[in-house]
Amino acid sequence: MNKLLSLSIRLVISFLFIGMASCSTSDDVTKTLKFDVQVTMPTGFKSDAFYAKQTVNISKGSAVVYTATTDDKGVAHFENVIPDVYDISTSCEISGDNYVNMAEGDVENTAVLIAGSMLQQTVVTENPISLTTQMSLKQSLLVSKIYYAGCKDNLLKSYTADQYIEFFNNSDEDIYVDGLYFALTETESTAAFPASSNQDYVYVKQVFQFPGSGQQYKVAAGGTILVANSAIDHTASASSSVNLTSATFEAKDPKKVNNPSTPALNLTYTAYSTIPSMNLLAGGDATVVLFKTTEDVSKWETVYKPGATSGLLYKKVPTKTVIDGLECLKNKATTGPDANSKRLYNYIDAGYQFINAVSGYTGEVVTRAKDKEANGRVYLKDSNNSTNDFTVSATVKPGQYLTK
Repeated sequence: MNKLLSLSIRLVISFLFIGMASCSTSDDVTKTLKFDVQVTMPTGFKSDAFYAKQTVNISKGSAVVYTATTDDKGVAHFENVIPDVYDISTSCEISGDNYVNMAEGDVENTAVLIAGSMLQQTVVTENPISLTTQMSLKQSLLVSKIYYAGCKDNLLKSYTADQYIEFFNNSDEDIYVDGLYFALTETESTAAFPASSNQDYVYVKQVFQFPGSGQQYKVAAGGTILVANSAIDHTASASSSVNLTSATFEAKDPKKVNNPSTPALNLTYTAYSTIPSMNLLAGGDATVVLFKTTEDVSKWETVYKPGATSGLLYKKVPTKTVIDGLECLKNKATTGPDANSKRLYNYIDAGYQFINAVSGYTGEVVTRAKDKEANGRVYLKDSNNSTNDFTVSATVKPGQYLTK
């Protein structure tokens, strides 16, 4: 009887310990954090100019999980944050008048964008976080859409002939695109020139230039420029695809079906001797920059990836010439997109986007989202952060934009 009683007591004590351990583990897992994010203004602003009354986002991938508004000193207070790895970002637009008042010296009265981000930040303590920002001038012409995923044709085969890129005039005035350039960055499986170590240049595999003598190709306020590899109606071969016969320009390629009535893009540089069309990878990466220069781009330096003495040669585009950019990373099957492989420095694109598919062929389009509708037209989001400004859709068409 005493042995049975002793055994019973030991069992009860064991269950109590198991229960206590279980509770302790659960408490540790569900413990949340409270901390501050101090947002610092870019260089060139007065010491009493603070990043006040602006939103700071904490995100997982492209989904915003937590938000907070900065106080008068530029501090955002977060509570009940589950420990994890997050992207932390913020952006805002400052009017020309406010910029003049906040800047240290004499500056042009023009609207500017301020943006900052910290990607893949491990948040496990309540220590304050400092978020630095960069400034850029607000631009008129934006990269507004990129369709690189392709789709399945009517025979269920992979189809990429319908790939395209779209640009949008977000200003209130007509603009001309004659002579502007856009480029596609290197797409090595491991980023050869990540932005973290290459802030002065963007390394690209192809450069295209819009044709025109100066005032030949006008884009109305709220209008678009659509560039395609094949400016035909693709719905005949792939019913889920798009009709690109209205494309503004075409990257002519004798191996593809081209539209003789669509003006040709000028191919200024390509790393591939046999690929004159836009080399967009169906699964990503697919990062594009829009830039402007009066220099002879053909004379800009080309380099092999670090450690290589042969292979593809990448052209160095100075970041100071870049007007706008969109970072699209590959969505890897087990880890998702790798933020460390970003090719664009923060003041060009402080975030990134990606399609859901790992290999593409799903008809997914990375598209800039609507900001507002006024004066009979659409305005698109532009905070220099594609995580905030863009969304992904399998149904949006050229010239269409969604509210995020």
